[in-house]
Amino acid sequence: MIQGAPPANVQADFPWPLTFEAFSFGVRCYNTLASNIIFDNHQFALDDEIDGASGQPRSADWKERWTASYIVMAEDMPPGPVEVRWTPLDGAERYAEIDLIRDIFPDQRVLHNVPKEDINEDWARFEGGKTSPPDILMEVNDRTINVYMSAHVLTKSFPIPGRDDVKSRWDLILAWTKTF
Repeated sequence: MIQGAPPANVQADFPWPLTFEAFSFGVRCYNTLASNIIFDNHQFALDDEIDGASGQPRSADWKERWTASYIVMAEDMPPGPVEVRWTPLDGAERYAEIDLIRDIFPDQRVLHNVPKEDINEDWARFEGGKTSPPDILMEVNDRTINVYMSAHVLTKSFPIPGRDDVKSRWDLILAWTKTF
């Protein structure tokens, strides 16, 4: 019997669903009179937003270019909660503690829109079903807090029409929302 690759119609086996061990974190504040976001002993609100208005997004498509830059390494998992103190447009101060891992991503599952059959199998096997660290992004907008995930997932096909050089997806997916 000759050993080799499975027939083309057989799905290769790799860990599913995709999970993460580390992540990057970022925050944006809009439509607030003041905001103060502390995560992992770091301040995430801009200096002028702590005691002043955040304003509105600069463009309607701002989420298309949104990325995170604060990295939480695997050895630092799970981090503590995000502490959000803010004043929405109604003027009433608010406070929330949001535990990203324990409350929103307890199984550390990667949110993405790529079907299993279109995942690049070599990449998934090499990574052991763990993706590169996804971005976990928090939006504080007036009285609502939204938490999104954006993860880089390699694909077999070209998911962007007309872009034959791109074999990956990086979709922004709403994971959690609450209006206070």
